[in-house]
Amino acid sequence: MPMTVANILVTPTTDSRALTDLQHVFDRHFRHYSASDLPALADVLTTHCDLPVIKGLLAALLNDPAQLDDIASRSYWHGNGFLKIVLLDQGYKLRLHIWFAGTACEENIHSHRWGFASHVLVGTLKSELWQEVHTPSVSDTIMMDEYCYTAKQLDTPAQKTFVQTTALIKTLDVSQQAGNSYVMYPHELHKINHPGNNLVATMICTAPTDCLTNRLFPNSDEPTLSPARLTRNQLQQAIEQFLARC
Repeated sequence: MPMTVANILVTPTTDSRALTDLQHVFDRHFRHYSASDLPALADVLTTHCDLPVIKGLLAALLNDPAQLDDIASRSYWHGNGFLKIVLLDQGYKLRLHIWFAGTACEENIHSHRWGFASHVLVGTLKSELWQEVHTPSVSDTIMMDEYCYTAKQLDTPAQKTFVQTTALIKTLDVSQQAGNSYVMYPHELHKINHPGNNLVATMICTAPTDCLTNRLFPNSDEPTLSPARLTRNQLQQAIEQFLARC
C-alpha cells in the first residue's frame, strides 16, 4: 500500500528550513503517486500549502539571501500578466503565482505541457475553459490563429510556430475562491482573467513531464516568450508587497 504524505505536516514557520521541509513533502508524493494523479496532488497542496504556511515560508526567504538569489534566477513576470515565483524545480515545479491589484490582465488561451494542481491562497481566481469546435458554424465560435509553443531548451530559446486557424468556443466561466483547490490536465484549454481590482494568489504544482510543446492562441502577434528573470531585490520587494497586502 503506498505511503501517504499526510504523516509529514508542514506547519507555519519562519525557519529557513521551511522550503526544504516542503520539498520533502512533494518529493515523497511523487515517489509514491503517478504524475497523472492530479487529485492526489491537489490534496497535498490543500494540506501543506495553505496561506499561513506560505506566508511563513516567504518571511523565512526574506532572511536568506542565497535562497532568494536561487529562486529569483528562475522567476519572472509572466507575459500573461502575473508574477511567477518558482520555489522548487525538481522535475515537478512548485510555484507561487501573484496577480497584484491595480493591474488588469487577460491571458492567451493555451494548453499546458504538464498537468497541474492549484490551490487558491488569496482572492478569487477567474478563468475560462475553451475547446476546439469542428463545426465552425456553431454560434459563439471564434476563429483564432493557433501556434505550437516550444519551451526553451538549453541554449535554444522558446519559440512559437504557426499551425492553423482554429475554431474555438468557450464552454465555462469559472471562479475559484480562496481555499479552493482544482486540477487541470495538459490537453485542456483555458485562460485566466484578472480584472485587477483585488489581489489574487495561487500555489501551483506542475507534474513532471518530458513534453516540450503546447497549444497557444495569442491575442497579440508577439506574445512574450522569454521574459527577463527577476533580480534578488525585485523578488524581495514583490514578496514584501505580497505579505503586506494579504
